[in-house]
Amino acid sequence: MKIKLTLIAVLALVIAAPVAAQDGSGFVISLKNGSTIRGRTLSRDEATGKLRLAMTEAGGQANSYAVIAPEDTTDIRSSASESDSIRIRLKGGSDLRCKEFSLVGDAVAVKLGSATKVEVRWSDIDSISFAQ
Repeated sequence: MKIKLTLIAVLALVIAAPVAAQDGSGFVISLKNGSTIRGRTLSRDEATGKLRLAMTEAGGQANSYAVIAPEDTTDIRSSASESDSIRIRLKGGSDLRCKEFSLVGDAVAVKLGSATKVEVRWSDIDSISFAQ
């Protein structure tokens, strides 16, 4: 009986760990099917064009990923906290900070204000990460 209880407790911890890590602040990606995914680091596979979202991280290393087709997303935004933002590092050293962006073919439409959007080509982006 003790072995069963121990196994159940360990299984509950294994299942709860990714959920707890996903509840933290970071990217919130809304999908067309109505669900959302949270993560802290977003990259794009140049060969397929699919997005790769690191969902859980430990010690700076990603432990689990979600692979998402860009056409399945409706929007990508930072978490609800006012101090949170998305950092888009451009090749050449400059960067953009925003709360929300959307995908437009081979470009990212970065929402900089209530009425301002800037399109940046994926080929000009070095990285997209979550910043506090």
